[in-house]
Amino acid sequence: MRFTSGFLLSCLLLLGWATPALAELQEVHVGGQSIGILLHTDGVTVVGLSPVVTEEGAVTPASDAGLEIGDYIISINDNDITCQQDVSDTITQAGETGQDCTISYLRNNIRRTAKVTPKFCLDSETWRIGLTVRDSAAGVGTLTFWDESSGIYGALGHPVSDLDTGGSSNSGAILRAVIQGIKRGSVGNPGEKLGVFSEDSWRGDIDLNGDYGVYGHIDSLPLSSNLVLPIAERSEVELGPATIYTVVNGEEIESFSVEIVRLAEGAFVSNRGMVISITDEKLLQTTGGIVQGMSGSPIVQNDRLVGAVTHVFVNDPTQGYACYAEQMLEESSTIAL
Repeated sequence: MRFTSGFLLSCLLLLGWATPALAELQEVHVGGQSIGILLHTDGVTVVGLSPVVTEEGAVTPASDAGLEIGDYIISINDNDITCQQDVSDTITQAGETGQDCTISYLRNNIRRTAKVTPKFCLDSETWRIGLTVRDSAAGVGTLTFWDESSGIYGALGHPVSDLDTGGSSNSGAILRAVIQGIKRGSVGNPGEKLGVFSEDSWRGDIDLNGDYGVYGHIDSLPLSSNLVLPIAERSEVELGPATIYTVVNGEEIESFSVEIVRLAEGAFVSNRGMVISITDEKLLQTTGGIVQGMSGSPIVQNDRLVGAVTHVFVNDPTQGYACYAEQMLEESSTIAL
């Protein structure tokens, strides 16, 4: 049986064994800032297949060997693969010595192997097998809260995983993000924030990729809204009007009206503990509702931080799920100060 960090921590809290950090994070700066998220993973993901131009013509070694987009490469010739450079170096070494590449990879969580012969590419003048890989999960999200005394932040409201493989890691960083456009959502087609990352002003580390978000430390709150509020207990959250804070253009944090329409019951709830409905006409016109990149947008009700947006309903982008802020608070308490 697998016990998640959130489950174990909840058990400790019920027994009264909360960590010191929990008590220190009862009042926090409310976020809303867009952030870029970089999460480094073990292995690399195949994101493209292409021909290799050789003296004999165009060939497709990787595709011919059965590799597909979305495959997750773990090792080549028994050498562990952790980044794009590992792939390039191993293929070059094999090509120069006349060896094949035995590739170990995952597809649908099933381990497989493929034997591929490197070919010298006339276009790039390098040894290639005809694939493109990515070595980290990246995307736009939203900062939920930040504690000034400890420097601990919480964001997203759900874990980050590689969308192609489900692989995840606790190693990574959050960066400043500037929203340059919105791909508006519609029924069956979730929208998204279109942003660019920047490392010229601030950067935070990711210490935990947990069930209810990502957490770590940043030295100073970027573009502070100066809104400092207590975090609500689950019992304080009510059905009815609330406000979310998020960015839809540039770096300006704006407030928008929502309605909390359902609350999950029970001792343990997931990161889909409440259902919210967007009621703000401006936000509906701009985004169509909840879009990718809005995850982590803080929800405020009765002058308390009550939750964070986590998921959108694909069949109705005006509604989505949110987690309780108390869950994020509890999970953040596992980070060393």
